[in-house]
Amino acid sequence: MAKSSSSSIRSLLLAAALLVAVGISPHAAEASSGGAVMGLVTGVVPCSAGSSINAASVPGFPNAAVQLECGGRAMAGATADGSGAFAINLGNLTAATLTPLLNDRCRVVVTTPLAACDASLAGVAGTLAAPVQLLGDSGDGTLGGLGGLIGGITGIIGQIISGVLGNIISIVPSAFSVV
Repeated sequence: MAKSSSSSIRSLLLAAALLVAVGISPHAAEASSGGAVMGLVTGVVPCSAGSSINAASVPGFPNAAVQLECGGRAMAGATADGSGAFAINLGNLTAATLTPLLNDRCRVVVTTPLAACDASLAGVAGTLAAPVQLLGDSGDGTLGGLGGLIGGITGIIGQIISGVLGNIISIVPSAFSVV
C-alpha cells in the first residue's frame, strides 16, 4: 500500500481513537490520571554504532539521556538506567501528540555522545536515533504486519482501544541507527 494511503488510514485511526477516548472519559483533558490516556515510550539504548542496530545483541548504554522528538521538536525525555533501559512518560495524550506518532514523524534520539558508553566510539559522527511506532504497528505500511489491510487495521484499532481502556498507549522504538 502506498505511504500516503497508509498515512490517511493512520489519520482515520487517530480520529477513531480520540472518539473512543472521549466516549470513555469526556473529561480526559481535565483528569490527572483516572480516565486520561497516557503515552509511554519504552526501550533499550544500544551501546553501538551503525545502522539497524539490534539492541538485544549489544550491550546497553547506561545512563544515556534520551528524548522523544516529533517533527524536530523535543516532546519529553528520560535517562536510561544502568542497563540502557528507558521509559519516557508522555503524560496525557492529546491530538497534538498522537497525530505525529500515527504519521511516523517521531523518533527517540540519544543526546549523550556514544563515547560515554564506549571510548572506542569517540570518533563516530552522528546521533543515535530510532523511529517509534505504536506497539503492534509493524511500521511496514500494513498497520500491524498481519498481511492484509483489514487485518492490520483491526490489529492497530484493537491496540489503541486496549491502550485507551487500560489508560496507557505503548510506544516502542524500532532499530537504532547513527544518523
